[in-house]
Amino acid sequence: MTIALRWKIAAAVAALIVAILGFNGVSRLLAARHADELTQEAERAAALQAEQARAGARQRHDELARDLRQRREELASNYRQVADQAREYQARRAVQLQRQQQEAQRIAASYQLDANQQCANGIVINRRGSSFTQARGRDGGPIRCQGAKAAEPLR
Repeated sequence: MTIALRWKIAAAVAALIVAILGFNGVSRLLAARHADELTQEAERAAALQAEQARAGARQRHDELARDLRQRREELASNYRQVADQAREYQARRAVQLQRQQQEAQRIAASYQLDANQQCANGIVINRRGSSFTQARGRDGGPIRCQGAKAAEPLR
């Protein structure tokens, strides 16, 4: 059984074409697998980056929230301190105003004629029993008056 040379060449060419096509198919399959692996690796890397970005964002959010809480607490503390200082100031101011008012009343009372004094012709007269004397000021002169009020302190 001898096979003609033509058939042998044709069989060799056909085997070569089959081998080339087979190699091409295997190469394409390997290339597709490699491309799939690269795509999956890229997806995993992107997912990992996204997760890291979310974790970083959560951490930054937590830091900012903690900082905001701390600043709010400091601000509230400052407001409390200012309010306490304001209350203390108001209390001191009320006492001061009360003392000023009492002093003003004491001074005003020192100008008022008492039951043993009267204003006669614009001069304060002291009455003790049945005797009458002029009230004298610091300079030794008579103290002027109008109504029930002297021109200078009597006491």
